[in-house]
Amino acid sequence: MFKHLLLILLMSGFVITRASGESLPGRLNVEQPQSTVVTLYSDKALVSQKFDTRPDGQGSLKIAGLPINRLDGSLNLEYVDGDTVYRPDDVFWHQGGLDRDNYYRNQLGKNVELFGGGLNVAIQGKLVSYQQGIGLVEGNNGRQYLIDYHDPQGLRILSLTSSEIQGENLQYVKADFGQQPVSGSLNLSYITPQISYDSHYRLTLLSHNLGRLELKTLLTNSANINFDQATIRLVAGGEGGVAEFYQKNRMLKASAMADTVDYGERVGEVLLTTLPKDTVLPANSRQLMDLFSEPLHLEKLYTLDVYGRSTGGRTATAERPRLTWKFAAPLDLPPAQVRLYEQDPEGGYIISGHSWLPKTTAGDSAWLTMGEALAVRVERNRLDLEQKSDKELVVKWQATVSNDQQDSITLLLRERDSNLIKFDSVRGATLEKPDLLRVEVAAGTRKTIHYTTKYRR
Repeated sequence: MFKHLLLILLMSGFVITRASGESLPGRLNVEQPQSTVVTLYSDKALVSQKFDTRPDGQGSLKIAGLPINRLDGSLNLEYVDGDTVYRPDDVFWHQGGLDRDNYYRNQLGKNVELFGGGLNVAIQGKLVSYQQGIGLVEGNNGRQYLIDYHDPQGLRILSLTSSEIQGENLQYVKADFGQQPVSGSLNLSYITPQISYDSHYRLTLLSHNLGRLELKTLLTNSANINFDQATIRLVAGGEGGVAEFYQKNRMLKASAMADTVDYGERVGEVLLTTLPKDTVLPANSRQLMDLFSEPLHLEKLYTLDVYGRSTGGRTATAERPRLTWKFAAPLDLPPAQVRLYEQDPEGGYIISGHSWLPKTTAGDSAWLTMGEALAVRVERNRLDLEQKSDKELVVKWQATVSNDQQDSITLLLRERDSNLIKFDSVRGATLEKPDLLRVEVAAGTRKTIHYTTKYRR
């Protein structure tokens, strides 16, 4: 009785060991790795996996489950054992998953069934020849039948073998390692456009100068592969760089999201974000995730860029500034589009603006331009122009800022001419920088300012 029980336990242990990831020699399924890292970009993914599979006695390894849509030349296979690397002599696969000629060539010598072409009943036989859409079938009735697939009214073939046998060459990538003895783990990687992500920000106004910034990402897996035990990472800011600069300070802590690491870390010139450990990428799926949510102190500004030397004559120029929101980045922010949500009088929300946030380092100022203002206008007049010397031009200006809103506003007027020396003789505004004026205008009023600009000739 004891021996019988021990035998059962040993057999059960063998079954459990086999099911835990050890593969048969010469066969590999990409959905049964030791480990997987999926690095997502906005238009593709780099998939890196490790396996303990070995080639068969002839040095051949068949790999099943790879996505058909892969970036040409991106497939990489190698056994790594310390400093020693073993690579295959040859990697071969049939192009496309439904190549008709390849599919029917695989029927040569196999039993098939004929239908159509005026036949009253289907006829069984064997495909003895096929080339460029024309095949010859020897029927079991002793007759021969010519099949021309370019003839829409002609005979057609139905295979009598299982699809698994028919499509073996289409299902597998074959790697030939020859007779070299391999050791170490098998590293497999490839790039596919079937897996990607798209992030966007939701900026919600909570009060006059407070808001909430949320980063959401949409994960897309259009491949027939499940990634349910993988490390999934997002890369923003580029496709890579030399890992010289690596910093984790001022990052969002794990309390912001259950069972996760810091929101992001800098690697070279990119921002790398590792998603929570329980994140999965089911086959043929899309899922929306919240990456972080941060309160913000917002500054509402109206900005107007001008090119003074391009303004001709004494004619008044009426312009509308751009509504701009400014805030200090609470952490390293990846580039993405931004939608501004504002509460309406009925208690709902409207999208009141749309912008783009470039890659921004924690602590730096972020500027979101939402479009032209409706109730703020600027009228500029060139009062005088004087050539001081061969190298200096002086222009006198008057500008009137109209604010038809119920709140006071701040206008930033910036001179974009690269030949500007400085603003001078400023009245009614504050000189913030040599090329920047700040104007405060009360609600429902107009304010006139005067200033001089000096340019190099």
